[in-house]
Amino acid sequence: MMFNTKRKSKKGKWIVILVIIALLVAAFLIYRPYLFDKYGIGQEDKAVTFEISEDNKNDVPYCLYKDGVITSVNLFKNYMSSEYGSNYEYKIGIYNLNANMSYKQLGQKLQTPDKTNLKVTIPEGKNAYEIAEIFEKSGACKSKDFLAALNEKYDYDFLSAIDNKQSRPYVLEGYLFPATYDIKEGMSAYEIVDMMLSAMGLRLDEGFRAQCEKKNLSIDDVLTMASIIEKESSGSPAEMSKVSAVFWNRLNHPEAQNTPNLGSDPTVHYADMLEKQGYDKKIWKGYSTYSCVGLPTGPICSPGESAIQAALEPDTHEYYYFFTDKFEKFYYFETYAQFQAKWKEINKK
Repeated sequence: MMFNTKRKSKKGKWIVILVIIALLVAAFLIYRPYLFDKYGIGQEDKAVTFEISEDNKNDVPYCLYKDGVITSVNLFKNYMSSEYGSNYEYKIGIYNLNANMSYKQLGQKLQTPDKTNLKVTIPEGKNAYEIAEIFEKSGACKSKDFLAALNEKYDYDFLSAIDNKQSRPYVLEGYLFPATYDIKEGMSAYEIVDMMLSAMGLRLDEGFRAQCEKKNLSIDDVLTMASIIEKESSGSPAEMSKVSAVFWNRLNHPEAQNTPNLGSDPTVHYADMLEKQGYDKKIWKGYSTYSCVGLPTGPICSPGESAIQAALEPDTHEYYYFFTDKFEKFYYFETYAQFQAKWKEINKK
């Protein structure tokens, strides 16, 4: 009996071809969404406002996937890595995207934000001039515009506590709450200052005002004292209430230890800064607590919450003098003689 090997061979080839076609069709059906996603074919026309921030800049592909802009996290990662390098860093900002964009279009679009929002951190203890420089370096606004905005009018009742505006180069010094701010693109210096005043206003609530009233202090008195405490305590909350008590002891009992002046070095440094900017000696004397009696003309920096609280709630002790050594250890004294003796001892070492 003879077999038709040619027919069998032909039939086998067709089976192989059909299997290959089936596999190709299956592969196409499986990978179709990813391929179409990569090339932007047949995708939904959906506009997406996408923001990259410090919090999500390392998870951009996943965030794009969650927002429906891409279908495959890994495929997009691989594309960006091959086109822009494995260490590519996304730029913070707001991007106007669409789900029907190809990876090439997305990659190009993600090179330049449509809008740029900034996060700017203002540390405790910075004065108005330093804060203005921080905003300028961040690109938020010009330093001169920020400083000019400090002498504008704002609608906050707590600003009525400032009763000597004409004597203050920067009227709102000390009222700019130190924090991290989200600065939207196009925001003016005035709006930035307003935002900082609003943040301070949240701290100057009814409880704070009741404490001020109970102690017969104005809001301005407390913020001025808090600014000195902030600078003198080197930002250490543990020392703030003790430092506060030293200055309140001097202020409330100026003759007890022959301390008619607060004698705070940071106030002199602030006065020196103003003098270098062209302000006259009268302004200098008003801020230097070696020259003026009692509190200076106004705050010398932006105090944080701990310093503000310490100004309201000082420790209870009889110290009128203190200093810190090179290791920032604090020493407190009742008399000037004790202060001098320890100073000499420390500086002999």
